[in-house]
Amino acid sequence: MRKILVIFLLLISLPVFSKTISGEVKKETRADKNRVYDVINNEPVSGAVVKLPSHHYSTVTDNDGVFKLETKIEAPTIMSVQKDGYKPFSMSLNSTGKEPLVIGIEKTTPQDIIIETDVIHLGDNTFSENSANAYDFSLKSMGPFYTKDFHLPHFQSDDNIYLSIGSIIGIDTIQARAMGQSGVRTSYSSPPEIFCNGNKIAEIKINGDNQKINIPRSVINGMDIINITIKTGRNLYKKTDIDFDDIEFTNLLIEVK
Repeated sequence: MRKILVIFLLLISLPVFSKTISGEVKKETRADKNRVYDVINNEPVSGAVVKLPSHHYSTVTDNDGVFKLETKIEAPTIMSVQKDGYKPFSMSLNSTGKEPLVIGIEKTTPQDIIIETDVIHLGDNTFSENSANAYDFSLKSMGPFYTKDFHLPHFQSDDNIYLSIGSIIGIDTIQARAMGQSGVRTSYSSPPEIFCNGNKIAEIKINGDNQKINIPRSVINGMDIINITIKTGRNLYKKTDIDFDDIEFTNLLIEVK
């Protein structure tokens, strides 16, 4: 099953303005070209890789941080930006608009842990054309769940630890359907579940960008190796066999704040 990703970027209509995207921060800025910049020093970021995985399209920013999107976008599509030394960034892009994209990215800190930057497809490769973002799926499923072990460095007693999911699409829950993210009307799925060290810590009921999940201290205290597992949902209308919801996500990051 497939679900449309909540659009993180709202393009404005004024022809000489663009929307700047920077994590959870959005502000207007004057620009005439797509570009990527450093949110701290406002300097252009050269050599950043900009990808549209479902279009099999990739480009690199020049010395001025400028890039071109030489492909037509007519439906919500995941776009990712990656650069060594920076946190991976992704967003759902609704169309190739007239207004340029100005994207702010943030340098990593010693405590940040990048778990995954590839696009991951979970499910069973069986989904309705009305499912969220069905037209945007770019990969075959690796199965109903994703799991990854990593080493968590020492943190302070007052630190908060988050799992950040850059973008996730394809969720066909009843909540996503109510928001207009899914066109499926005859069924709906249970939400994807997030586990840390075998403990369920969250459910994701809608599609979107930059979703942050607090990891409780109780499930990681005293442990050096941490496991994160993401399980996709199931079609709740199927009674005779299991129909896994097809979803895709990218950019898993552990942040300590």
